[in-house]
Amino acid sequence: MPSSTTTSSSSFAKRTLGQLFRFCDVKAQLRYSFTIRNPGWPFLGCLKYNTEYFKWAEEDQYRMSDLRETHNELLRTKKELEKILDDIEKSKIDLCKRADEIEMRVMVLSNRNEEVLNKELVLVVHEAEIRSLHTLL
Repeated sequence: MPSSTTTSSSSFAKRTLGQLFRFCDVKAQLRYSFTIRNPGWPFLGCLKYNTEYFKWAEEDQYRMSDLRETHNELLRTKKELEKILDDIEKSKIDLCKRADEIEMRVMVLSNRNEEVLNKELVLVVHEAEIRSLHTLL
C-alpha cells in the first residue's frame, strides 16, 4: 500500500515491518485529533514532542491495526477462558471424587450404625432374659 508521509526538513519516516519509524528510530504512535476541523481522526506522531513529525493514518492501515489488536485480544481472552474451563473441569473431577468418598463413608457409617442397633437389640433381649430369670429365682 503506498504511503504518503508529511515530514519536516529535519526528519523522515521509513516503513519497517508495517510500522512507521522516525529518523530517530522511535516508533510513531497512533493518536487521535481533537481539533474542530478533524475530530477523532487518527494520525501518527512521534513520541518525542516538538519534532514536527505528522502523518494522517490511512483508513485501511488504521482498520487493520484495530483488527489485529482486536484479534490478539480475542486470542488472549480465548486462552484465558480455556484455562478457566480447564480449571473448572479439574475442580469438577476433584469434587466428584470427594462426593464418591463421602458416599462411601456414609455407607460405612450406615452399616456400622445398623450393626450397633442390632447388637443393642441383642443386649436388650439378653437383659430381658436375665431379668426374667432373676424374677423366677
